[in-house]
Amino acid sequence: MNPTTAAPPELLATYRLQFHRGFTFADAEALVPYLARLGISHLYASPITMAVPGSTHGYDVTDPTRINPELGGEAGFERLAAALAAHGMGVLLDIVPNHMAASSHNPFWMGMLEFGPSSPDARLFDVNWTSGPLLLPVLGEPLQATLAAGALSLRGDYDTGRLVVAYADRIFPLRPESVAELLDAAAGMRPGWAEMASDFRALSAASSTSLHRAREALRSLDTAERAALDAVLAEADLSALLDVQHWRLAWWRTAAHDLNYRRFFNITDLAGVRVEDPEVFDLVHRLPLDLLRRGLIHGLRIDHIDGLLDPAAYCERLRQAVSTGIPTFLEKILEPGETLRPWPVDGTTGYERLNDINGLFIDIQGYETLENELRARHLLNGTPANRLADAKRTVLETSLAAEVGLLVGLAREGLDADIRAGDLTEAAIRHAVLALLTHCPVYRSYAILNDHDDRDEAVWDAIRTRMEAAEDPLTNAAGHLLLDRLKRPQRDSDRKFRLRFQQLSGPVLAKGFEDTELYRTPVLLAVNEVGGSLDHPARHRRELHEISRQRAIDGARDLTPLATHDTKRGPWTRARLAALSFAPERWLGFLESARPACERLSPSHCPDAAPDALDRHLILQTLLSAWPITAERMATYLTKALREAKRHTSWERPHETYERASIDLASRLIEASEAASFRADLEQLVTELEPAARVVGLAQLVLQHTLPGTPDIYQGTEFPDFSLVDPDNRRPVDWPARSACLDGGSSAGPADAEHFALLRLLLAMRRRNRAFAHGDYRPIEAASSTWRWFGFERRHEGHVLRVIVPTRVPWRDALPATIALDTTETWDGDWIIAGGHCVERGSQRLALPTSWPLIVAEKA
Repeated sequence: MNPTTAAPPELLATYRLQFHRGFTFADAEALVPYLARLGISHLYASPITMAVPGSTHGYDVTDPTRINPELGGEAGFERLAAALAAHGMGVLLDIVPNHMAASSHNPFWMGMLEFGPSSPDARLFDVNWTSGPLLLPVLGEPLQATLAAGALSLRGDYDTGRLVVAYADRIFPLRPESVAELLDAAAGMRPGWAEMASDFRALSAASSTSLHRAREALRSLDTAERAALDAVLAEADLSALLDVQHWRLAWWRTAAHDLNYRRFFNITDLAGVRVEDPEVFDLVHRLPLDLLRRGLIHGLRIDHIDGLLDPAAYCERLRQAVSTGIPTFLEKILEPGETLRPWPVDGTTGYERLNDINGLFIDIQGYETLENELRARHLLNGTPANRLADAKRTVLETSLAAEVGLLVGLAREGLDADIRAGDLTEAAIRHAVLALLTHCPVYRSYAILNDHDDRDEAVWDAIRTRMEAAEDPLTNAAGHLLLDRLKRPQRDSDRKFRLRFQQLSGPVLAKGFEDTELYRTPVLLAVNEVGGSLDHPARHRRELHEISRQRAIDGARDLTPLATHDTKRGPWTRARLAALSFAPERWLGFLESARPACERLSPSHCPDAAPDALDRHLILQTLLSAWPITAERMATYLTKALREAKRHTSWERPHETYERASIDLASRLIEASEAASFRADLEQLVTELEPAARVVGLAQLVLQHTLPGTPDIYQGTEFPDFSLVDPDNRRPVDWPARSACLDGGSSAGPADAEHFALLRLLLAMRRRNRAFAHGDYRPIEAASSTWRWFGFERRHEGHVLRVIVPTRVPWRDALPATIALDTTETWDGDWIIAGGHCVERGSQRLALPTSWPLIVAEKA
């Protein structure tokens, strides 16, 4: 089958693969027959463009116009696409329009460093050149100390035809004028070097012809000439040269306070891209649009849409470039109750769907019992909103302080008269900027330079209400002034403030919530998920019914994941934890019995560095959720969790003694002979939770595949997945075991085989029953039960689907043999329950199948 002429496959189910040099296009090509037989319609590919060598994820793009040769290059991708097409499958491709790697491997970045703001490459990156040279906070210590240590050197990069400053594995190109001066100094040593210097001096305009000639002159130097030039470079005044470049090297710690380019969150090595510029848009999308035209890919996933200056305009431009039949999904976090703006896209990558499904299985009374226990022990204080505000302030005052400083500068412009009239202070303006960002209830508003709508006003009004309830009068007065400027900008600085405020509010919420607060509040870690809400941990059945009904009306086909490369835990890790909410007293009893072991095994030589009670709670709940787990996996997780929490240690200021003590405790609990009784208690609790966790895990799988939307399966999760946050969830997958299971092999354990069989059945039903992907939605009411059955029906053109799953598992109760329906429900006609039997016509009591504790039925 020729990919360029084949009709695009229907979007039914996606399968996410993480490409890197240890898992290439050839590896994926070998899996195509397996994925096709499983029932997947689209391979969902992580970014495939050129990235920093050895990248494990591909988001550190170095050239968006080329396919990464580490993955197999263009030829390898074409072979993969052809194999997929031969099996009637397509590709959903992840693209990265917001940022690129600030790396010497990035030719565009290097071109900007070399030629400065006049370079054509400079228009790609979001740099504030008015503040001076581009600040590069990459040094391990201050510049003068680095120079004194001899860690910087001047040398020829003869492969590229540049003279560069080298630091560790990084290089920074000299501006052409500096190269010309160095060549002038060496001109007496070799004939023709004066002409070469003249060529470089003429490169300020960076014309392609003169650039090629100058580059080639340096590349073509023979060994003796290179040695002679290197000798001149060794004697050059490096400090003086550094002073006149388009860039300025600095200690890495300065990035938190002084930066003049936009970055991705607080990652200095990822530089923001000005995709709002039409030429930059064309460059960034040249490859994916070409792949679409050639029929090699069939849909797009847009990374970090909220980082863009104007997401609405971007989506419009992308839709103009991509036909309406091509599915386009945005990575976008929606807060509870928030809906996606009416942009010409097909929806999100589904974090809100994951949390809706997850929340259905959280017992709110059980959650509150666990929360109250932490409060009684004084391990948890304040409301979730207050704690989130504190977490956001932490990141604003530390890792994002540089961005705050830039925003304060924009806010301050033109306010002299207002400051005098209101007796405001410079500090009040800064505090007000912090308050606006702290109290923003969603990732961002979407106002443009000269326009906004009622939804933007609602966001700003919510900020005002929260700010007035939490801040002092002076901060509120300044905040009101800035909010007025957001709503009614009067000058260019007001408009720039509005746009930059919106670009920063998303990273503040992401870093404050996902990367701080979720690691500080271990009430029930099943709830602590990307796109979740500690204010809204559970979903009532009526709530999910209404959400699903509206999604069916809207024809939703966006993605519904249970795991992604960014989720904090795997589906079954969360399922086991959700089961705790059904029996919170059992968990509290376990905590009490585990306390002596934790105290005995905590380091005694340094009590102040021993993990505190809250972190011990995090350790114990994590051990339970992922058991059995190795000490190595736990150590990797704890290092990340403790640093993200920023309570005792952080990425910027690691407290290695505290981290080591916490890891030692976890390791001893996992491995030490003295902890044998603890492990016996832990394994007993895991065994007791298993029936409820099984119900939750299987029921969530069913809802992922039957509610409106498109199921998205993360690599390897065909089996129950007990992963933790990355890098744990990116461990190698045992593909042979899954292929063997597809062929009926017996190597898989009973739980793996059961989960795999249900997944395969659901995918097969989805292919033949149009109600799965296109049906309407109507709740099915079951009689009142402690199992709290959740049911619905979907119909489309004669195809019918009915689903009933339990959302609670009464502690130690055996699963009932039948489900009693509400008296108004009838099952007319002939129905087949998957894995079970035919339904008696008109029956109002359904027998559960012997295969699994739930009902998925379709008309015979």
